Amino acid sequence: MFSRRRTSARRCPRAWAAVTALAVAAALAGCGPGAAASVAACSSPGVSGDRIDLGVLYPDSGPVSPIFEAARAGIDARLGAVNAAGGINGRRVVYQWRDDQGSPPANGIVARDLVEQRRVFGVVELSVAASGSAGYLAQQGVPVTGLASEQVWSQARNMFAATTATDAAVDTQGRFVRDQGGSRAVILQTALSAGITTTASTYARSLSAAGVRVMGTVTFTTGVDDPVAVARRIVAAHADTLVGVIEPKDLVAVLTVLRNAGHNPKVVLSANGYDHALLHTFGPQAAGISVPVFYRPFEIGGPGISAYLAAMRQFAPQIAQPEQDIAVISYISADIFLRGLQIAGSCPTRQGFIDGLRSVNSYDADGLISTISFRDGAARPTTCYSFVQANAAGSGFVVVEPNLCGHELSP
Repeated sequence: MFSRRRTSARRCPRAWAAVTALAVAAALAGCGPGAAASVAACSSPGVSGDRIDLGVLYPDSGPVSPIFEAARAGIDARLGAVNAAGGINGRRVVYQWRDDQGSPPANGIVARDLVEQRRVFGVVELSVAASGSAGYLAQQGVPVTGLASEQVWSQARNMFAATTATDAAVDTQGRFVRDQGGSRAVILQTALSAGITTTASTYARSLSAAGVRVMGTVTFTTGVDDPVAVARRIVAAHADTLVGVIEPKDLVAVLTVLRNAGHNPKVVLSANGYDHALLHTFGPQAAGISVPVFYRPFEIGGPGISAYLAAMRQFAPQIAQPEQDIAVISYISADIFLRGLQIAGSCPTRQGFIDGLRSVNSYDADGLISTISFRDGAARPTTCYSFVQANAAGSGFVVVEPNLCGHELSP
């Protein structure tokens, strides 16, 4: 799943074994044309003589905002490393951010502000509401990278992500639950988020395809819903599996009530929550929670993980526990954008960025993910995941499935 391959579009050699992680980032950043020479004057939006301005959209408020608390940290780390090494073709890469509240209407408004008022070159979206601005950004030819949580990511040529959201679900998560002994599942989801509802529906299809009965979907948010009442519904459904498409702390709250009442599910699967800070906070209460990840688990290690951790510690020190999924996803999203800028050359244009990145057939975020293609028509849903699980003491994660692959399900 995580084999390293050389990428034909790369312009610099890699020597992971011979240099430190940040030195690698330096090599990556400084080897493009004109890195040591004078920077060409460009008329592209967001491009000046010494910098390139990006926009960042994510929910800093609203019902899903706690999941995205570390979103900017991953971007800070990746851009910090490249800027410390001289930037892209001699230009620093910086960003302005806006809060889209996890809402499509708000997403559309703040995207227009970044493009029309702030004149950014492109946008990094870490949001479940990218559909609110997708049509507008495509019409304007603005390149976008980020978290593919909606189908629009597979439809717009200007949008790039490490995973692909399509109408087709996959049975991988369901197979994991079945293989772990689960047969009857209840899904918990956050209310008031269309993106979360779509994810919950995808999990339901995955479970059903693998032969796991979905006994119901329940909304739950701490401070709004009663975990005792939710736990009673789970027990009444005779569920042996709990699937959380909610904040991990909310999942822990329900799980704690269940266990205290003598009902310990065979399988607890969370759509997110691969976060060492979660274990630091909850310890044994989080034991047994499993999380699927599309990137290389921290426990496996490797040069890509080392580079990420080094960058996080130097350029995002506000994050005490860099081993968390949303920070890695945002780091990869920023890396994809840097790749596009490298390909676009010393005087990047939006169209040059999009066309250039669409020509890349082999991208692996320097070993953080399995190799993917950005070529037109190559979009396929992610079918292979690693599954990590909080150990019995709640003191760390173990990799229980390093590479579980399933099948795409028809719409």
